[in-house]
Amino acid sequence: MKTISRTALLLSSLILGMSNVSLAQQTVSWGGYLQTRFADDFRSNAGFSIRRAKLWVDGPTPVDSSLYFRVQGLFRYQTSGTFMLQDVYGEYKLPFGFVRGGQFVPDFSLERSQGDAYLPIIERAAVDNTLIPTASTYARDIGAEFVLEPRGSGFHTSFGIYNGNGGNTESNEDRQFLYTNRTTYDLRLSNDISWTNGFSVAYRDKKDLLLPGILGNGKTFSGRDFRWGLETHLKSKKWELQGEYIQADLENQKSYGYYAFGDYDFDGLNEIVLSTEKLEVINPACSSAPWYIVGY
Repeated sequence: MKTISRTALLLSSLILGMSNVSLAQQTVSWGGYLQTRFADDFRSNAGFSIRRAKLWVDGPTPVDSSLYFRVQGLFRYQTSGTFMLQDVYGEYKLPFGFVRGGQFVPDFSLERSQGDAYLPIIERAAVDNTLIPTASTYARDIGAEFVLEPRGSGFHTSFGIYNGNGGNTESNEDRQFLYTNRTTYDLRLSNDISWTNGFSVAYRDKKDLLLPGILGNGKTFSGRDFRWGLETHLKSKKWELQGEYIQADLENQKSYGYYAFGDYDFDGLNEIVLSTEKLEVINPACSSAPWYIVGY
C-alpha cells in the first residue's frame, strides 16, 4: 500500500432539499444540497470547510411538457466564495431519447455521469477529474447533444458537438469543435443484478488550450487532442463493482489512468467501500504512484 504524505481524517455530510411549484399547469422543481467537511492531517492542519453547495431549478416548460429545462449553480471553496453557473440547458424529450442544448456535462465517462450525492466515495477518481475533455472547467462545455436510448433496450449512445473551450467561456473563436460519443449496453443478469459496459471517445483540434491537470499550471497545448475510455459497472441492490480506464493522446504525448472500487450497503445507512486508482500525466511534478482507499 502506498504511504501517502498526508494522512487525513475526513467527515462529510449532505443536507438535501426539494420543493415543487406549479407554473402554467406544469410542475417545476427546485432542490439542492450542502456538503460540509472536517479534515485533520494529525500534524499541522485541521478545520472545517464547505466542500460544495448546489442549488438548481428544473422541470417542463409551460410551452410543451416534452421541453425540459435546468439551471444549476455551485459554490466551492476554490472559487473564493463566488457562486458560479454550472448547468443551463434546454432538453427536448423524444420517445427514443432526447436532444439537449446549452451548457452541461458532455457525455464522456461513467463516473462523470453519476451525481455527486450518489457516489460511494466522497471524491471522484483523479483520472476522471483530470482526463475528461472538460476537466479544467468543472466538467462543463457549451454545445448540443443527441442521446439515443430506446426504452427497455438497455442500449445508450450519444453524439455531441461543443465549443471545446469549456464552460462559462466565450464563443468558439477558432472554428474548431469538440466531438464526443459514449455508447453503453446494460445487460440484466437477473432481477437484482445488472452489468453495464461501454466506451467513450472525444476529439478536438485546438490552439492554446489550457490543461493544468495534464501539463501543469500556465502551460498550453495546441494540436490534435484525442481521448478514449472503457467502463464497466456490475450492480445489485446491496453491492456494486465499478471501474474505468481513460487515456488522453495529445499529439505524441500520452496520459492515462484508471480506478476500480467495490462497495457493500448493509442497510441503507451503513456502507463500506474499497478502491484503488492511478494517474499518469505528462506533468513530471505529479506523482504516478497508485492510491488505495478504504471508506465507511
